[in-house]
Amino acid sequence: MGVRRKRVGKAGQPPTVLLVEPRADDLERTRMLLGEAGFRVVPVTRFDAAVPLFEVIRPDAVLLAAQAPDYAAMQVARRLKQLSRGSVPLLYLVDSSDAGAYQHCLEKGQCVDVAPRAGSGAELTVKLHAQLRLKAAVLRAASGEEEETALALHDPVTGLYNRPFLLALLGLEVRRCERYGGTFSVVAAEVSGWSALRKDAGRGMAERLLVYSAVALGQTVREADAVARVGESQFAVMLPGTPAEAVPVMLSRVTARFESARFQVDGRVVRTSLALGAVSFPDTVGTPHQLLNAAQQEMRRTREFRRLAGAMARVSV
Repeated sequence: MGVRRKRVGKAGQPPTVLLVEPRADDLERTRMLLGEAGFRVVPVTRFDAAVPLFEVIRPDAVLLAAQAPDYAAMQVARRLKQLSRGSVPLLYLVDSSDAGAYQHCLEKGQCVDVAPRAGSGAELTVKLHAQLRLKAAVLRAASGEEEETALALHDPVTGLYNRPFLLALLGLEVRRCERYGGTFSVVAAEVSGWSALRKDAGRGMAERLLVYSAVALGQTVREADAVARVGESQFAVMLPGTPAEAVPVMLSRVTARFESARFQVDGRVVRTSLALGAVSFPDTVGTPHQLLNAAQQEMRRTREFRRLAGAMARVSV
């Protein structure tokens, strides 16, 4: 039976965090840090107890300690994502000194964000607050009092968020990071060959490619990320809590997803690809419009560089 969706941090109640940590000392330390930060913590040391407990307490967020060799946290994360339908933010806790575990979680962690297991706990609490507040803002806006309010937030073709709503979310995230600290990234993407397909096969088929691309993109990012259509053949993704050094892994994951994708037109397979570019806050600062424009400019620079590199390769042959 699916988990009922509940509001994040009901009025007068602290948000509940399910903490799954097999190390007793780390469990107590993290519990105390989160308690001091205003969270209600439900601690458990066994991964096999996480799912039954999740269904009983219906937490607002879940923290899963991830470590070699079995990375049991990833199996639990997969099940929790199915139960919650992506409505509950998840975070892996990884030892700061364990670069292998950090990379493993980024590459194979089903798009779940990563936070340090040790230290002051500042980064962990910032990421938790950011994900919970973003989720609450999205749910409040998407469930507007009138149907027209909710529809106004979405692109009618792909069902993704539209450009104005993404800019509003970016504004919220900028103010949140300026006040509490933290980082986020913005990725711009454009479907290659969309204009040519529209000319050859018609607008209906071109819009099918957009829907197909939107689904593939949505399946690749994390549940805390916000995906929007921002132009005829352009998309953008806001990645809360994602620093610049983590962006290349996300971009490579998206690229690989589209390289393996197959879109059929009149019985023939059309290979799709995305031109990608990204910027990260606070490395890049500005208004939401400026941040989105900077990501799009980076996308165009990357696309031009690859075009020139391909031309030079053909000439050398």
